[in-house]
Amino acid sequence: MSNVLVFGHLNPDNDAIMSAVVLSQLLNQVGYQGNTYEARRLGPLPAESEKLLAEVGVAEPELLESIPASDEPQKVLLTDHNEAGQSVEGLENAQIAGVVDHHRFGGFTTAGPLHIIALPWGSSCSIVAKLFDVLGVEPTKEQAKLLLSAMMTDTLMLKSPTTTAVDRTIAAKLGEQLGVDPVKFGMEVFLSRPSGSFTPAEMVGNDIKLFEVGGKKLLIGQYETVDKSRALGMIPEIREAMRDYQAEKGADGIVLCITDIMEEGSQVLLEGDTAAAQKGLKIEDVADGVWCPGVLSRKKQVAAPILAAN
Repeated sequence: MSNVLVFGHLNPDNDAIMSAVVLSQLLNQVGYQGNTYEARRLGPLPAESEKLLAEVGVAEPELLESIPASDEPQKVLLTDHNEAGQSVEGLENAQIAGVVDHHRFGGFTTAGPLHIIALPWGSSCSIVAKLFDVLGVEPTKEQAKLLLSAMMTDTLMLKSPTTTAVDRTIAAKLGEQLGVDPVKFGMEVFLSRPSGSFTPAEMVGNDIKLFEVGGKKLLIGQYETVDKSRALGMIPEIREAMRDYQAEKGADGIVLCITDIMEEGSQVLLEGDTAAAQKGLKIEDVADGVWCPGVLSRKKQVAAPILAAN
């Protein structure tokens, strides 16, 4: 029997946290492969995650800073990511026992066979919810609440182009179990974020991922809000924070999408070497950023076209 650490990506969002928390609970419930499973996080808890976990009485996942080398490698299960650049320091020292993800696979290799469940759905928690059906377990109301919260934040209340019919079906089922309208519930979760108090550094670094594009390191971040006006009034400060974060991470360039859920679009800011991003998104580096109507998904509408064009 082994103890398996379950965690989402660096700079975790609600989906990364809840997929790790609820998946570890499910696997412990069924005694999967005789192992024990413990959720971890690779960064600060999002405000909505902290609030929801407290509401349902679930302990916050402990912070995992690195995995040291060992004669008996630590077993891990990755949720909501699979790329080493988005994962824990020392991942190469671990034995990856499984992956539950809804993103592209980028340079993913392992020493041995493993469980991989990768589906092009709108949220990793949609996949976890489906696994309850597969394993013949009914989620508790507490688990349903955590799963639905992440589904709503990751699909932007089912508005994101990453949303599928499966996501809508699962959301409706969870909403029925909880006695809530999924979209209204999702808006309540989203509004629990202290958006008015975000600093420029938090806008840049709270939800950002590293991509290898044409041999260069490109950071792509997303700040979601229901009113972009405050952020647009802080463009010089946000750009300075972007440059600082890029230098700290040793990246070649950085892209930040200020996504307004109500207006359904993103103001895109660029710093550093962003030729690949400009080519993929078909935009130029403009001082105030470029408004891209309809752009809500970093995965499908930002990262994907950049990677495909380079």
